[in-house]
Amino acid sequence: MNEHKEHTAQFDLAWNDDHVFPDVVYPDVDFLFEKMNEVTRGTVSEGTGQRVLDVGSGRCFDAVELVKRGDRCYGIEVSITMLNHSKAHMSENSVEVILVRGIGEYLPFKNGSFDKVFCKGAMDHFANPDKAIEEMSRITKQDGSVIISIANFESLGFKLAKIYHRAKKFIHIAKDDDKRKAWEIPPDHIYKFDHPFLKHLIAPHLKIEQSKGVSLMVGTPKWGPFLHLLPRSISRGILNPLDKLARHTPSLSDVIVMTGSPRTKSEIGRQDRRRE
Repeated sequence: MNEHKEHTAQFDLAWNDDHVFPDVVYPDVDFLFEKMNEVTRGTVSEGTGQRVLDVGSGRCFDAVELVKRGDRCYGIEVSITMLNHSKAHMSENSVEVILVRGIGEYLPFKNGSFDKVFCKGAMDHFANPDKAIEEMSRITKQDGSVIISIANFESLGFKLAKIYHRAKKFIHIAKDDDKRKAWEIPPDHIYKFDHPFLKHLIAPHLKIEQSKGVSLMVGTPKWGPFLHLLPRSISRGILNPLDKLARHTPSLSDVIVMTGSPRTKSEIGRQDRRRE
């Protein structure tokens, strides 16, 4: 069973992402952010003038880039702080994203309103991710796509970090402290995502068309500082092949990107009957 925290029907209406960015960005983390943006945006759009919604749009970094490619983008975000960040970012780039204040579980749009709907790095903050995916499926055109990008808390890097920590404790090097470990979900996350859990949530509402991983080894002890000692060309020469391997091993990758198309009512009905 997937780990999740007990929660109430409360939302952080002033949530800020300042804490998301580490004080020191090592080459592996920088590479991960870069590739996550590249893969998600590439999967969402090819600049074909589509109508696109970003669910949990944050600062609208992705939506702004998609507008530059020629798409008409909307963003939905509950935090007034992040909406203000979005407006500032749009102003700096002289582009317009249509912003709506709301939550992923209740999307205020008509059925089949969008060609593409995506949610990048936000699903683990939702109180009811199953409902959010159902809503994303509802507002997506039958020939459209829903794209979910999410951090994998059962990645190879986190698995290695757990082994490393246990080994240190076994030989009495590691100290017990209250500091959150890399593989533990942050305080502002509700659910811990991995590949089976994401697939389990998506399958009832979407026909899964593609599942791929982004990056490998982030979270591995000493990995980032080691790469930092190397010339950038060499560190990239290491990270690029690992990223290519991650595409084919999403269950071990640092980030999972899963794409699906909406199921028809008859398909959903057949699935419901099979589960009974």
